Amino acid sequence: MATRRTFLAAALAAPARAQGPLQIDNTPGEKVRVSRAGVTLLEYRYSAARPKTYIHPLCLADGTPLTLDGPEDHVHHRGLMVAWSEVNGIDFWGEVNPARHGSIVHRGFDHLRSGPPAEIIERTEWVAESQVLLRERRTVRADLRGAGVLVDWTSELEAAVPVHLAAGTHVYNGLGLRVIPAMDGGDVLNARGSRTIEQANGEPADWCAYTGAGLGVAMFDHPSNPRRPHAFFVMRQPFGYLSAAPTFRAPFELARGARLRFRWGVLTFRGPADPAALAREFTQWSKS
Repeated sequence: MATRRTFLAAALAAPARAQGPLQIDNTPGEKVRVSRAGVTLLEYRYSAARPKTYIHPLCLADGTPLTLDGPEDHVHHRGLMVAWSEVNGIDFWGEVNPARHGSIVHRGFDHLRSGPPAEIIERTEWVAESQVLLRERRTVRADLRGAGVLVDWTSELEAAVPVHLAAGTHVYNGLGLRVIPAMDGGDVLNARGSRTIEQANGEPADWCAYTGAGLGVAMFDHPSNPRRPHAFFVMRQPFGYLSAAPTFRAPFELARGARLRFRWGVLTFRGPADPAALAREFTQWSKS
Protein backbone atom coordinates (compact mmCIF):
# COMPACT_ATOMS: atom_id res chain seq x y z
CA MET A 1 0.00 0.00 0.00
CA ALA A 2 1.32 3.45 -0.89
CA THR A 3 2.04 5.76 2.02
CA ARG A 4 2.26 9.55 2.15
CA ARG A 5 6.05 9.15 2.23
CA THR A 6 6.16 6.99 -0.90
CA PHE A 7 3.77 9.44 -2.56
CA LEU A 8 6.24 12.25 -1.85
CA ALA A 9 9.13 10.22 -3.22
CA ALA A 10 7.20 9.37 -6.38
CA ALA A 11 6.09 12.96 -6.83
CA LEU A 12 9.63 14.28 -6.51
CA ALA A 13 10.87 11.65 -8.94
CA ALA A 14 8.41 12.76 -11.65
CA PRO A 15 10.26 14.37 -14.57
CA ALA A 16 9.84 18.14 -14.60
CA ARG A 17 10.27 18.55 -18.37
CA ALA A 18 7.14 16.52 -19.14
CA GLN A 19 4.88 19.03 -17.43
CA GLY A 20 4.97 21.82 -20.01
CA PRO A 21 6.68 25.15 -20.59
CA LEU A 22 7.10 27.83 -17.97
CA GLN A 23 6.06 31.35 -18.89
CA ILE A 24 7.61 34.60 -17.65
CA ASP A 25 5.55 37.81 -17.61
CA ASN A 26 6.99 41.12 -16.42
CA THR A 27 4.78 43.87 -14.96
CA PRO A 28 7.22 46.79 -15.25
CA GLY A 29 8.19 48.32 -11.91
CA GLU A 30 6.30 45.69 -9.92
CA LYS A 31 6.93 41.97 -10.41
CA VAL A 32 7.89 39.09 -12.66
CA ARG A 33 5.43 36.19 -12.71
CA VAL A 34 6.49 32.62 -13.48
CA SER A 35 3.57 30.39 -14.43
CA ARG A 36 2.60 27.18 -16.19
CA ALA A 37 -0.69 26.92 -18.09
CA GLY A 38 -1.95 30.04 -16.31
CA VAL A 39 -1.07 28.74 -12.81
CA THR A 40 1.30 30.94 -10.78
CA LEU A 41 4.44 29.15 -9.55
CA LEU A 42 6.13 32.23 -8.13
CA GLU A 43 6.25 36.01 -8.37
CA TYR A 44 9.51 37.92 -8.10
CA ARG A 45 8.74 41.33 -6.60
CA TYR A 46 10.99 44.32 -7.21
CA SER A 47 8.81 47.38 -6.61
CA ALA A 48 10.58 50.50 -5.34
CA ALA A 49 7.79 50.68 -2.72
CA ARG A 50 9.45 47.78 -0.85
CA PRO A 51 12.89 47.88 0.82
CA LYS A 52 13.84 44.49 -0.65
CA THR A 53 13.46 42.45 -3.80
CA TYR A 54 12.08 38.98 -3.06
CA ILE A 55 9.84 36.07 -4.09
CA HIS A 56 6.21 35.94 -3.04
CA PRO A 57 4.26 33.81 -3.44
CA LEU A 58 6.34 30.69 -3.83
CA CYS A 59 3.93 27.88 -4.66
CA LEU A 60 3.45 24.23 -5.36
CA ALA A 61 2.98 23.18 -8.97
CA ASP A 62 -0.80 23.52 -8.56
CA GLY A 63 -0.50 27.15 -7.42
CA THR A 64 -0.88 26.55 -3.66
CA PRO A 65 1.16 29.32 -1.96
CA LEU A 66 3.57 28.42 0.85
CA THR A 67 5.00 31.86 1.70
CA LEU A 68 3.77 34.88 3.67
CA ASP A 69 4.56 38.51 2.84
CA GLY A 70 4.66 41.33 5.39
CA PRO A 71 2.61 39.85 8.27
CA GLU A 72 1.68 42.24 11.06
CA ASP A 73 3.86 40.45 13.60
CA HIS A 74 7.00 40.81 11.42
CA VAL A 75 6.37 43.11 8.48
CA HIS A 76 9.94 42.60 7.26
CA HIS A 77 9.28 38.91 6.52
CA ARG A 78 9.02 39.06 2.73
CA GLY A 79 8.22 35.60 1.39
CA LEU A 80 11.56 34.16 0.26
CA MET A 81 14.28 36.79 0.60
CA VAL A 82 18.01 37.41 0.99
CA ALA A 83 19.08 39.98 3.57
CA TRP A 84 21.41 40.58 6.52
CA SER A 85 20.83 42.26 9.87
CA GLU A 86 24.20 43.98 9.96
CA VAL A 87 26.11 45.40 7.00
CA ASN A 88 28.50 47.98 8.45
CA GLY A 89 26.01 48.61 11.23
CA ILE A 90 23.03 48.89 8.85
CA ASP A 91 20.02 46.57 9.12
CA PHE A 92 18.87 45.24 5.74
CA TRP A 93 16.73 42.48 7.34
CA GLY A 94 14.38 44.53 9.50
CA GLU A 95 12.23 47.40 8.30
CA VAL A 96 10.44 49.11 11.22
CA ASN A 97 12.48 48.00 14.25
CA PRO A 98 14.62 50.64 16.02
CA ALA A 99 17.76 50.59 13.84
CA ARG A 100 19.51 52.23 10.93
CA HIS A 101 17.93 50.61 7.89
CA GLY A 102 19.08 50.08 4.34
CA SER A 103 17.31 49.05 1.13
CA ILE A 104 18.11 46.43 -1.49
CA VAL A 105 17.37 48.44 -4.64
CA HIS A 106 16.47 46.96 -8.03
CA ARG A 107 18.76 48.38 -10.73
CA GLY A 108 17.62 46.34 -13.70
CA PHE A 109 17.25 42.92 -15.27
CA ASP A 110 20.05 41.48 -17.36
CA HIS A 111 17.93 38.56 -18.50
CA LEU A 112 14.35 37.28 -18.34
CA ARG A 113 13.69 33.92 -19.99
CA SER A 114 10.78 31.53 -20.09
CA GLY A 115 11.67 27.88 -19.56
CA PRO A 116 12.10 25.34 -18.26
CA PRO A 117 13.93 26.49 -16.36
CA ALA A 118 12.56 30.02 -16.16
CA GLU A 119 15.38 32.44 -15.44
CA ILE A 120 15.59 35.90 -13.86
CA ILE A 121 18.94 37.71 -13.67
CA GLU A 122 18.78 40.96 -11.72
CA ARG A 123 21.20 43.66 -10.60
CA THR A 124 20.66 45.18 -7.15
CA GLU A 125 22.49 47.64 -4.93
CA TRP A 126 22.44 47.54 -1.14
CA VAL A 127 22.08 51.22 -0.26
CA ALA A 128 22.08 53.01 3.10
CA GLU A 129 22.37 56.69 3.97
CA SER A 130 23.10 57.59 0.31
CA GLN A 131 25.98 55.10 0.10
CA VAL A 132 26.21 51.86 -1.87
CA LEU A 133 27.63 49.13 0.39
CA LEU A 134 27.17 46.07 -1.80
CA ARG A 135 26.45 45.39 -5.45
CA GLU A 136 24.67 42.15 -6.25
CA ARG A 137 24.06 40.04 -9.32
CA ARG A 138 21.14 37.78 -8.46
CA THR A 139 20.12 34.77 -10.55
CA VAL A 140 16.84 33.00 -9.85
CA ARG A 141 15.90 29.90 -11.83
CA ALA A 142 12.64 28.02 -11.40
CA ASP A 143 11.58 24.57 -12.56
CA LEU A 144 8.96 21.97 -11.71
CA ARG A 145 9.75 18.95 -9.57
CA GLY A 146 6.71 16.71 -9.63
CA ALA A 147 4.10 18.35 -7.38
CA GLY A 148 6.57 21.01 -6.31
CA VAL A 149 8.69 23.89 -7.55
CA LEU A 150 12.49 24.04 -7.34
CA VAL A 151 14.08 27.48 -7.07
CA ASP A 152 17.81 27.81 -7.70
CA TRP A 153 18.93 31.12 -6.12
CA THR A 154 22.43 32.59 -6.58
CA SER A 155 23.54 35.86 -4.98
CA GLU A 156 26.90 37.24 -6.08
CA LEU A 157 27.88 40.09 -3.76
CA GLU A 158 30.65 42.61 -4.39
CA ALA A 159 31.76 45.02 -1.67
CA ALA A 160 31.61 48.64 -2.88
CA VAL A 161 33.39 49.64 0.35
CA PRO A 162 35.02 47.54 3.08
CA VAL A 163 32.11 45.50 4.48
CA HIS A 164 31.39 43.75 7.77
CA LEU A 165 28.61 41.24 6.94
CA ALA A 166 27.00 39.77 10.04
CA ALA A 167 23.84 38.62 11.78
CA GLY A 168 24.14 41.38 14.37
CA THR A 169 22.37 40.53 17.62
CA HIS A 170 20.45 37.75 15.82
CA VAL A 171 21.45 34.45 14.25
CA TYR A 172 19.04 34.39 11.31
CA ASN A 173 20.42 35.90 8.10
CA GLY A 174 21.11 35.00 4.49
CA LEU A 175 18.23 33.27 2.70
CA GLY A 176 14.99 33.31 4.72
CA LEU A 177 11.45 32.02 4.19
CA ARG A 178 8.28 32.67 6.20
CA VAL A 179 5.64 29.97 5.80
CA ILE A 180 1.87 30.42 5.68
CA PRO A 181 -0.01 30.27 9.03
CA ALA A 182 -1.40 26.79 8.31
CA MET A 183 2.18 25.48 8.50
CA ASP A 184 2.98 27.06 11.88
CA GLY A 185 3.86 24.59 14.62
CA GLY A 186 5.26 22.17 12.06
CA ASP A 187 8.07 19.62 11.91
CA VAL A 188 11.75 19.82 10.95
CA LEU A 189 14.16 17.36 9.37
CA ASN A 190 17.71 17.96 8.17
CA ALA A 191 20.37 16.00 6.30
CA ARG A 192 21.88 14.81 9.58
CA GLY A 193 18.60 13.22 10.61
CA SER A 194 17.74 15.79 13.27
CA ARG A 195 14.00 16.06 13.85
CA THR A 196 13.68 18.56 16.68
CA ILE A 197 14.05 22.34 16.69
CA GLU A 198 16.55 22.05 19.53
CA GLN A 199 18.81 19.83 17.43
CA ALA A 200 18.31 21.34 13.99
CA ASN A 201 18.44 25.05 14.85
CA GLY A 202 22.01 26.18 14.25
CA GLU A 203 23.18 22.76 13.06
CA PRO A 204 25.31 22.73 9.88
CA ALA A 205 23.75 20.46 7.24
CA ASP A 206 23.53 19.97 3.48
CA TRP A 207 19.80 20.65 3.66
CA CYS A 208 16.99 21.39 6.07
CA ALA A 209 13.25 20.88 5.57
CA TYR A 210 10.21 22.29 7.34
CA THR A 211 6.74 20.75 7.01
CA GLY A 212 3.25 21.50 8.28
CA ALA A 213 -0.36 20.85 7.26
CA GLY A 214 0.78 18.36 4.61
CA LEU A 215 2.99 20.98 2.92
CA GLY A 216 6.75 21.31 2.92
CA VAL A 217 9.74 23.38 1.92
CA ALA A 218 13.40 22.37 1.90
CA MET A 219 16.51 24.53 1.58
CA PHE A 220 19.71 23.20 0.01
CA ASP A 221 23.24 24.51 0.66
CA HIS A 222 25.39 24.19 -2.48
CA PRO A 223 28.84 22.54 -2.14
CA SER A 224 30.47 25.59 -3.75
CA ASN A 225 29.35 27.93 -0.96
CA PRO A 226 31.91 29.48 1.38
CA ARG A 227 31.92 28.20 4.94
CA ARG A 228 29.73 25.24 4.17
CA PRO A 229 27.82 23.34 5.29
CA HIS A 230 25.85 26.33 6.51
CA ALA A 231 23.99 26.40 9.77
CA PHE A 232 20.23 26.65 9.38
CA PHE A 233 17.99 28.77 11.56
CA VAL A 234 14.62 27.11 12.01
CA MET A 235 11.64 27.75 14.29
CA ARG A 236 8.07 26.45 14.58
CA GLN A 237 6.50 28.68 17.28
CA PRO A 238 4.89 31.19 17.29
CA PHE A 239 5.33 30.82 13.53
CA GLY A 240 7.33 28.73 11.08
CA TYR A 241 10.53 30.15 9.63
CA LEU A 242 13.55 28.67 7.85
CA SER A 243 16.82 30.39 6.99
CA ALA A 244 20.09 29.26 5.42
CA ALA A 245 22.37 31.27 7.69
CA PRO A 246 26.06 31.46 6.69
CA THR A 247 26.83 34.05 9.40
CA PHE A 248 25.04 32.15 12.18
CA ARG A 249 28.29 31.97 14.18
CA ALA A 250 30.78 34.33 12.54
CA PRO A 251 30.74 37.33 10.18
CA PHE A 252 32.43 37.81 6.84
CA GLU A 253 34.91 40.65 6.44
CA LEU A 254 35.16 41.92 2.85
CA ALA A 255 37.75 44.30 1.49
CA ARG A 256 36.58 46.79 -1.11
CA GLY A 257 36.07 44.90 -4.36
CA ALA A 258 35.98 41.49 -2.66
CA ARG A 259 33.24 39.10 -3.70
CA LEU A 260 31.06 36.48 -2.03
CA ARG A 261 28.94 34.01 -3.97
CA PHE A 262 26.11 32.04 -2.38
CA ARG A 263 23.96 29.45 -4.12
CA TRP A 264 20.93 27.87 -2.50
CA GLY A 265 18.09 25.62 -3.64
CA VAL A 266 14.53 25.87 -2.34
CA LEU A 267 12.10 23.02 -3.00
CA THR A 268 8.37 23.03 -2.28
CA PHE A 269 6.58 19.70 -1.91
CA ARG A 270 3.52 17.91 -0.56
CA GLY A 271 3.57 15.32 2.18
CA PRO A 272 5.95 14.70 5.08
CA ALA A 273 9.68 15.16 4.60
CA ASP A 274 11.19 11.94 3.24
CA PRO A 275 14.93 11.87 3.97
CA ALA A 276 15.87 9.58 1.08
CA ALA A 277 13.84 11.57 -1.47
CA LEU A 278 15.24 14.89 -0.26
CA ALA A 279 18.78 13.52 -0.26
CA ARG A 280 18.34 12.48 -3.89
CA GLU A 281 16.97 15.91 -4.77
CA PHE A 282 19.90 17.60 -3.05
CA THR A 283 22.45 15.39 -4.79
CA GLN A 284 20.92 15.94 -8.22
CA TRP A 285 20.69 19.70 -7.72
CA SER A 286 24.17 20.04 -6.20
CA LYS A 287 25.74 18.45 -9.29
CA SER A 288 24.03 20.89 -11.64
